[in-house]
Amino acid sequence: MSEIDPHPPSELEASMRSALNNNASPTPTDLLDAAERMLDNVLRTDCESRASALDLLTVDALMTRALEIAARDPSLLDDFPEQAMRRIASHSR
Repeated sequence: MSEIDPHPPSELEASMRSALNNNASPTPTDLLDAAERMLDNVLRTDCESRASALDLLTVDALMTRALEIAARDPSLLDDFPEQAMRRIASHSR
């Protein structure tokens, strides 16, 4: 069985760092805010083109990381996942 690499590909990791303004220790809220900003940028452009694929992957990776970190914090576990999904779902073209 192969081991799963916990680190994203370098291009995705660089995009995430850029979206977080190089914040090395983001909170779940920081990650969610960055995901929302990036999603808004994607939705303002032609998000159906191949050029937006990295941006969409970055939004997904930021959301995943936010939920992973929140899952380790008992004070966030009760409402952060639902709040995060509501915030992201509220974005539209």
